[in-house]
Amino acid sequence: MTNTLQRTAPPALPLATNEYERSFMDQNNNVLRLFFNRLVSTVDAVLSTDVGGKFIYMPYGGFYSTVAQTAAVVDTGYAVTFNSTIANSKVAVVSNSRITVDNDGIYLIKTTIQLESTNGSTKEVSVWLKKNGVDVPYSAHEYVVSGSGKKEVANWNNIISLAASDYVELFWATDDTNIELHTHAAVSPRPAVSSATVAVTFVSNV
Repeated sequence: MTNTLQRTAPPALPLATNEYERSFMDQNNNVLRLFFNRLVSTVDAVLSTDVGGKFIYMPYGGFYSTVAQTAAVVDTGYAVTFNSTIANSKVAVVSNSRITVDNDGIYLIKTTIQLESTNGSTKEVSVWLKKNGVDVPYSAHEYVVSGSGKKEVANWNNIISLAASDYVELFWATDDTNIELHTHAAVSPRPAVSSATVAVTFVSNV
């Protein structure tokens, strides 16, 4: 992995001579210099930025959508889009829906989608993950919404392994087009409601 730290081993110092020798001191100093260079390099990699943790770099991203999202055709997958950023570092949304990461690792993806029915019929909605355009096995969740104006919140977490070249997307499909990922304007005393929100946090190296 490109973000694997180089482990630092104790220096293999040469045995001392009975009397002072310039060559021995040079050899000894070179071994110590190599050791401390590796140690400093490792420490710099760990403490290279204070974004995320107090001094340990932790990639993250929080994104949401301020617009309603609809399905034009039943039983067809549509990518959930995001047009606003809460905060991010080394995690981004590309082409409105593709969540990309700069570092290999295991990531936690937390998703909230606001479903709202626009007529009285019963609708079934499926939401799932795709990685590099391919369905993630057993990532789907199903929701049923009935009644005009009725709401359901699709809220779940996923752990996924991503390389720096990978991207992940949220997809949804419905058996009735009279439902949407709905957004609401701010009304006192609450702020506005987003149609979809996703939070991505780095969990561990692979």
